[in-house]
Amino acid sequence: MKKILSKLPGILLITTIVIISMIVSKMLLLQEIIISSAFISILIGLFVGNFFKIENKFQWFIELSLKKLLRIGIAFLGIGLSINELINYGYQSIFLISINIIIVFIIVYYICKVFNVTKKFGYLITMGSSICGVTAVIATSSIIKSSKDETGYAVGVVTLFGMIAVLFYPYLANHFFTNNQEFAGIFLGTSIPDTAQVSAAALIYYENYESEIALNSAMTTKLLRNSYLLILIPLISYIYNIKNHSNFQNSIKNFFPFFVFGFITLSIIRTLGDEFITDTTNIFLWEHLIIYTKLISKILILFAMAALGLQTNVKNIFKLGFKPLLAGFFASISVGLSSLIFLKLLS
Repeated sequence: MKKILSKLPGILLITTIVIISMIVSKMLLLQEIIISSAFISILIGLFVGNFFKIENKFQWFIELSLKKLLRIGIAFLGIGLSINELINYGYQSIFLISINIIIVFIIVYYICKVFNVTKKFGYLITMGSSICGVTAVIATSSIIKSSKDETGYAVGVVTLFGMIAVLFYPYLANHFFTNNQEFAGIFLGTSIPDTAQVSAAALIYYENYESEIALNSAMTTKLLRNSYLLILIPLISYIYNIKNHSNFQNSIKNFFPFFVFGFITLSIIRTLGDEFITDTTNIFLWEHLIIYTKLISKILILFAMAALGLQTNVKNIFKLGFKPLLAGFFASISVGLSSLIFLKLLS
């Protein structure tokens, strides 16, 4: 009993942070201010972790959230991705997303060399900017074993430039693609990092220009973009292990982490369920299963976000200097410019 009670403080601390972040996010939404609950969780965690001493009794659940609950949450994300949706959408977005990833990898690689920024941080910024924001940063950090400070800084950099894009990109999209609402949506879906941020930008565009086409194309493109985690997480794991001369037998678990396998499995299950469940009652149950699985995934990832904030030392982040910020800036700009140029050439 004493052992169980000793673990309660950590559970209560992180649970409280997550609940507060969700409430604050919904309250802001009522005021038409869209800020991700994940970002709020990190901010609260940062505040608590840097202004109050985190005793050892809290550490158990903080570590569990970062290492175990996070991976389960990422695996559960797969339920929201139907393979059929990706196949039916077309090839334009796939090609553009692939180009963006290559361009960002090249640009960030040379920026890291010029400014002497660590390769690990470069991986985090690249994945966060070109794939799916905070989720990609956290997933990559668990593979390459980046420090908590590097991970926290990367999350902050990606979120910062993503929020700036939310404020300006809907108006840029309308300016450059006034006569092509689908391309306006694709631009938003490929150039803004985080799913919540794409949702915000697409909603701004929809409300300002009354374009449901742009809203749908933006969200479908973002869904497709998120699926690249299936390819890049195992690839980065392989590259990282090879370059660090890891023993393959010892690193096989890292080469194909279980949460990626879980993500793929749930994506397949989603596809098969959508295809073969036809009875009205079963469809109702199936749709609710998807909804609740997504909710569990979000909560588990929020737990990890709160834990990340609690474990991030702001003083150490400032020691990283402005150079990583430049890397994030150029990564963000390169994704936006690449998307804009490619879509203008097609239009």
